Amino acid sequence: MKRSNKFISIILGLAAVATATTGCEQFLTEESYGSTTDVFEEEAGIKSLYYLSYQKICNLYGGEWWPKMTEQGTDLFLRGNSQTNTGLADYSGLDANNGDVGSLWNHCYKALANINMFLEQIDDTPFRDESEKEQIKDEIRVMRAMFLWVITETWGDSYLPMSTDREEGLEARRSTKEDFYKEIISLLEGAINNGNIPDKRNDAANAGMIDMPTVKAFLARMYLYHEDFEKAIDMASQVIDNPSYGFKLSSSLTDLWADDKTNDEFIWTTNFSSDQSYSSGSSYWQWYAMNIDKIPGLKTELQWTGKGGCKAIPTKYYMSLFDKEADLRWRELHQTVWYYNDTADQFNFADNQKRVHVDTALVLYPETASDAMRNYASTRYNFYDIDDMYNEDGTPKNRETFIGMTKFYDHTRPGDMSTFSDRSYPVIRLAELYLIRAEANIRKDNPDLAAAAKDIMTLREARSIRQDGTPEQNEAWRQAMTVTESDMNIDFILAERARELGGEWQRWLDLNRFDILIERVRLYNPDAAGNIDEHHKLRPIPQVQFDGMPDWTTLGQNPGY
Repeated sequence: MKRSNKFISIILGLAAVATATTGCEQFLTEESYGSTTDVFEEEAGIKSLYYLSYQKICNLYGGEWWPKMTEQGTDLFLRGNSQTNTGLADYSGLDANNGDVGSLWNHCYKALANINMFLEQIDDTPFRDESEKEQIKDEIRVMRAMFLWVITETWGDSYLPMSTDREEGLEARRSTKEDFYKEIISLLEGAINNGNIPDKRNDAANAGMIDMPTVKAFLARMYLYHEDFEKAIDMASQVIDNPSYGFKLSSSLTDLWADDKTNDEFIWTTNFSSDQSYSSGSSYWQWYAMNIDKIPGLKTELQWTGKGGCKAIPTKYYMSLFDKEADLRWRELHQTVWYYNDTADQFNFADNQKRVHVDTALVLYPETASDAMRNYASTRYNFYDIDDMYNEDGTPKNRETFIGMTKFYDHTRPGDMSTFSDRSYPVIRLAELYLIRAEANIRKDNPDLAAAAKDIMTLREARSIRQDGTPEQNEAWRQAMTVTESDMNIDFILAERARELGGEWQRWLDLNRFDILIERVRLYNPDAAGNIDEHHKLRPIPQVQFDGMPDWTTLGQNPGY
């Protein structure tokens, strides 16, 4: 079943009939299908809901709401100069009127309204190929599981919509988090057991569409979150150890993240259209980049510098987690040196020849610099060490100048100053499955620390061996990255997940599932340390939801808001 990106773009255009309005209307009625739903009685019409659901996944991964909820307000990242939502970043004044919280709530429930409409109509809709119908039904069930997971991990016990029934939606009665996970796991297990999704990896033409390894990988994550550790091990193994899928850890993180469509480590990706007329581009690529244009001798330039979004600044704790020489996750995914490229700028360093793209213009040093280092830099280039960038308490001195994380950079944009990006993002990738299996082996009733250490070393060897390194250098770096069974504990896993998955939409969830969110924020996030409290383990139910209910108490607000 070929479903090319161009066809997706066409269907997304048709799916405008299902575009939601905004405002204080109750979410169940916000999805407007015109005056009739007869369009869904035809194959092309109901497929519009199917492709619209994929678009809503893209709006999560690569959009703004989800990273604000998962990466800000944690131990890894502080608020950048352009991050205006202090409620989510610092827990300052976070309440039911927070716009991003409301947007994520509406987005998820609108997606579920579309999905439920699809599931209620699909069996009565004739298809030319009935096997295709059964396959896309199971793909939709996987997307339903995704949105339910986002909801319950964000708001805890909440409304679990089982239909498009208006009265059910208006009452929006709560179900427990356990009820959510029963539904989530049932949907994913069903998608595997039904056998409608071919047990193979999609080809490049269908990148971003749900295939069988996608279902298994996401189910492994759900088993881990639900603490079904033996099942998490088994499901992760079914993806890691299946040679027919062809997944492998990348030998170069630069290559991994520079490939903006697909590669052998990405399992499930978002898929943005390169056609700007559909306005489906992403903005997340800018989040972790500093503002280069304010530094003398530098300007934003495609291929040479990032375009600074200044949304998230690494904490000092985050930077302390890396072996900065041996670990490629530091060396290849963080930028500390920039080269001169702005000849029109005032760049007055006597010992700098000002050769474009050759001579250094800026160095950011993640430690305290010696006097000799400062003296050397003073006549050659702009220089900031960690004490120049951070106050003693760990707050940034300048929220535009910091060591940026480059894993999401997109140098394939249309031009230097263009903000349009069609970069694909991994919803889940192979490295996470090694981390899932290792954690499950540590936490299960009869821990297997040897198996956990083996998985971690498989990952760490891939993150230390360099293609241009000598055998002696590579062995030294591998030794520096070596861990053993004695290192296998929860604190290590959390640190390793930070090193590997930083910025990938899970940190707030990780801290919460281990019940250490408040502890870690108070220790390592000086912006938020004085504000965070017990009730911040859940987000507030948005006020716009209550405004559309006859009796808001049938749902009720989360405690503390």
